[in-house]
Amino acid sequence: HPDPASRVGDEGARSWLSVLKRLVLDPLVHFLVAGVLLFFAWNHLNATAPPADQHHIQVDRAAILQFMQYRTRAFNEVDAIRRLDSLSPEALADIVQDFVREEALSRSALALGLDSDDYVIKQRLVQKMVFMAEGVSMTRAAPSEAELLTFYQQRAERYQVPGHITFTHVFFSAVRHGEKQAQGLAEQMLTTLNREKVAFSGAPSFGDRFPYQVNYVERTYDAVAGHFGNTMADALFRLDPHGSDWRGPYRSSFGSHLVLLIARSAARSPVLDDVREQVVRDYQDERSQEEKIAFIERLMADFTVDVSADLQRPQLQ
Repeated sequence: HPDPASRVGDEGARSWLSVLKRLVLDPLVHFLVAGVLLFFAWNHLNATAPPADQHHIQVDRAAILQFMQYRTRAFNEVDAIRRLDSLSPEALADIVQDFVREEALSRSALALGLDSDDYVIKQRLVQKMVFMAEGVSMTRAAPSEAELLTFYQQRAERYQVPGHITFTHVFFSAVRHGEKQAQGLAEQMLTTLNREKVAFSGAPSFGDRFPYQVNYVERTYDAVAGHFGNTMADALFRLDPHGSDWRGPYRSSFGSHLVLLIARSAARSPVLDDVREQVVRDYQDERSQEEKIAFIERLMADFTVDVSADLQRPQLQ
């Protein structure tokens, strides 16, 4: 008969073999082993390359071109190349020195982790993206004649030439005489001015000294209202011109006025050719703004946003 200890050893070996066999055949074990192998394979194939020498600064034409564009906030590469090529040796050396200084400082700051949770840096990155969006939008071609005409017609009020008037006045101060007496003096003077047919150039010989001008030539409503107030400006812009007919009195915050209005021009819309340069600038500015907004919205579309429940409030009805 075999030794009892030998039998126990054989049974133990058979037990371990049985357990090992079950493990080899278990699908869960297959899955775990495959996962471990995939993990190590991925790490091997996607191993991060060792960082470049942070103390080595490569200065080349492309780096300086990009540096100049960010510094001037102008992202037209053709213009940047033209500016770079026009630099004197001294100016180019200064640009290179500034570039090296910024690189050294920025790399040192990153090495110290100064960019972590820094709102100012976050804002600077946002500004860079906005500048980039502006650079993209500024590359747009010039508008066609049809586009420009449509743009102008849709915004005709923007380019309207305001109406203006030409007049002179004789003034009686309410501070000097009191409001009632100033009004009475103006009424008396009105008869004299019309009887003597006092001309435009003769007005400074009558009345009190006004804080502003006596003669007003081709002044807009806003300019007149700024000196005499809206009530008097409204009245003057409703008057029909007359070369020798003095009218009034009109009241301002300063006193009473007699007015000789010799010319009035209504507001008018100029033809496109008269304001073409301004319309082209406005067209390009608006299109650039639209394209900048569209560029930013395309970037935002790549992100998903989850707003926590405590920040979601019902809309007001």
